[in-house]
Amino acid sequence: MTLRHTSIRVADIEATVDFYADLVDYEVLREFETDDGTRNVFVGDPADEDTDDPAALQLVEADGPVDTGDFEHVAVTVDDVDAALEGLDDGRIDDGPITMAEFDSRVAFITGPEGWGVELVEDL
Repeated sequence: MTLRHTSIRVADIEATVDFYADLVDYEVLREFETDDGTRNVFVGDPADEDTDDPAALQLVEADGPVDTGDFEHVAVTVDDVDAALEGLDDGRIDDGPITMAEFDSRVAFITGPEGWGVELVEDL
């Protein structure tokens, strides 16, 4: 089995698409509207050859502000954690960067648009 995508509700799809485009070069891969008119936009890395469905995130349009509840975070791979953090407002950085030698990685935790948690992972 392979995880196909993660779906999150967002009130401002364009702002969230722009955030992931700037952060990790994600692009809109496809989008559709459900029968009730709810917009769904899939973003990810079109060059990802590890899966037949390269969508990493499904953004589902919300009618208003979203509640992130107990949701912890989505993890995305970056080439360089420090470089990814450079363009972010310090208020978005929650923790890190941290080198985790036991996992051969360097990580940072940030807050994305509308409060969703994002873990940036650099493989060392």
